[in-house]
Order: sequence, then structure tokens, then C-alpha cells
Amino acid sequence: MAKMTGFEDIGQIPPKVLKLYEAVSQLVEEGADPGTLRVSTITDRAGIGKGTAYEYFDSKDEIVIYAVVYQMQTAMMELEKGLLERKTFQEQMNYLLDEVTAQEGRQNSFLKLIHLLTDNSEFSRQVQGIMASAAHEKYRLIQLFRKLLGAAVERGEVRKDLPLDYMVFSMGGRVLAYMVAVSEGGLQIELSRMRELVYDGILNELCNK
Repeated sequence: MAKMTGFEDIGQIPPKVLKLYEAVSQLVEEGADPGTLRVSTITDRAGIGKGTAYEYFDSKDEIVIYAVVYQMQTAMMELEKGLLERKTFQEQMNYLLDEVTAQEGRQNSFLKLIHLLTDNSEFSRQVQGIMASAAHEKYRLIQLFRKLLGAAVERGEVRKDLPLDYMVFSMGGRVLAYMVAVSEGGLQIELSRMRELVYDGILNELCNK
């Protein structure tokens, strides 16, 4: 039986492994520290024997790290699906910022996953290394922004005189700043006003008048 590597596409993950990943997600949502989870705790929650877990993984760290990678993949897929259902760039930006606003109180939220990757721990570095691989390129937020802006340029909604790479990072910087504002709180302005400024800033700079 093939061991998991963390580089699998979602469709390649066996059902028993998905149960382990879902168990990790539930435990983390309940406040467990990913670094101190025990294999027995994970397998008990998943309803799978420890022996079965070790058929797919060599260590507890692999289970947890690959589970977080899987959560990142599924979060990006859900976000992309929602964005592509919107037909205009303005509708997409409204949806994106609304999703960020709603994330803080939501289970399995993208913001919670981002927090797991900001502590500069060995755990975070390993997750980042896998997500930075070519195998997971399509799950990167920056690639999603590139897809959205490229399509908006073709539709004539977004300026053609600015380099696409610049627009991707300009938009990305504003959205990521808003993610931080939502997750950290303590703003001296209302969050709704912050959202409005981010939205207007993206459209005013990038869209055709």
C-alpha cells in the first residue's frame, strides 16, 4: 500500500486517509494543538485503527501536516468555485471580501489555516514547502487571483495597460491586509469601512473607468 506524501491531488486520497484528515480538522477546531496531537487521539476520532494509519503514514507529524495541506486544498477549491460562479470582476471582489469577513466565526475557515502557517515553526515550514511545490500550484491564492484578473482583462473590465503580475500582487496585498484586519481585530475604524476602502482601492486602481 502506497504511503502518503502530501503531494497527492484531492482525488487521489483514499477514503480512510480522508477520515484521518477530517479527524485532525475536527480536533484542531476544538482547540487541540496540532503539534501535540497523539496518533491514538486522531485514529479514535476517525474510527480507524492505529495500524491502519501507519499503513499510510510513517509518523503522527505526517498525518497532521498532510491533513493541513488537504484543508488548504479544499478551502481553495471552495473559494474558487464560489468566485467563478460570479460573472463580473466587481461581483467576484464583493464575494471574496464577504467570504473573508465571514470566515472568522466559521469552522474550517481559511483564516484559521493561515494562522497555522504564521508561527515560523517547523510544522509551518513543512506545510509551506508542500504548498509551494509545483504539484499544488493550482491551490495557491496568488494563482487564483491571476486567473480572475486574466479573465477580467479579456472581458474588458480590467485595465490592459498594467502588467498582470503587478495587478495580481496589488490586489493580493489588499486582500491579505484585509484578512489580517479581520483575524486580528482591534481596528480604529469599523470593519465595514475597512472592507469598503479595500474594495474601492482594488476597483479604482485596476478597473477601466
